[in-house]
Amino acid sequence: MVSIPEELRYLFWDTDFESLNHQKHKRYIIERILELGDEKAYRWMFKTYKSEEIIEAVKKSRNISRKTALMMCNFYDIPKEEVACLKTSFPIKH
Repeated sequence: MVSIPEELRYLFWDTDFESLNHQKHKRYIIERILELGDEKAYRWMFKTYKSEEIIEAVKKSRNISRKTALMMCNFYDIPKEEVACLKTSFPIKH
């Protein structure tokens, strides 16, 4: 089993770090790294997870910022309409 490096503990200050499982909690871990991670965290994420797993997390997440979602859309060429956090979740009044 792949363990999350100790130097990434700061990203999970509100979580029981020892109980994090890199596969079971992969979307949560990817979201945190995308939002708060530094270069070292990103390198670990890209080494640990397949591109398809990161893309799936980006598409399904409602916990990443618009800015992060757009960055990942550009990086992986993900259509913006496929990303949950970029969809309008309320009716627009005219």
